[in-house]
Amino acid sequence: MVPLASILINVIIPVFSVIAWMWILTGAVDSGDLAHKGVGSLKYFTVLSNLFSGVVSLIHLIVCLAGSVMPGWFVTLKLVAAAAVMLTFLVTAVLLVPQYGWKSLYRGGNFWLHLVLPLLAAVDCCLFVPVSEVPLRMTLWAMVPTAIYAVFYLGRIFMHGARPGDSEYDFYNFLRWGVSMVPAVVTAMLLVTWGLALVVRLLGWLVQG
Repeated sequence: MVPLASILINVIIPVFSVIAWMWILTGAVDSGDLAHKGVGSLKYFTVLSNLFSGVVSLIHLIVCLAGSVMPGWFVTLKLVAAAAVMLTFLVTAVLLVPQYGWKSLYRGGNFWLHLVLPLLAAVDCCLFVPVSEVPLRMTLWAMVPTAIYAVFYLGRIFMHGARPGDSEYDFYNFLRWGVSMVPAVVTAMLLVTWGLALVVRLLGWLVQG
């Protein structure tokens, strides 16, 4: 029997990922910095990763309510989604809050996308999803969403000849370390994402036994 808490989490994540995005999309609620009214909001990894997590959680909910057994590949997908949104949580807390302030980054839709939903996704994996059964080699898939986003993000930067401080294209301000440091920054982000997947997997093993 699926725990009620897990069912609730997998209801909250897809519902509020869409609601939070709609707040940003329509501008109905002031979502602070790093919020873009309209479809331009899809340029943010925060929005994309949370919508991805929402879709995965919705599928999880359907599988659970149908009484089906969760296949191994889907357990890996849950881990990948949790790592993606936890990267959003970590980057926001460590890199972006010092630039924009916590009141701006945890307001409106961003409160859910930067904080609540990533933590719920991690909690669901740690407590209820058998992520400890994911083979170590399969945890490498956690880096795929970050890698795909990096290709498009850097493509926009170089296509438009963006320079450090150009907030239109380098809105995460990663060029502040210099163009020559881009490979190192991307590598670091990929490794951090993988590390987050390993941490969630480890916590799942410790908590679930």
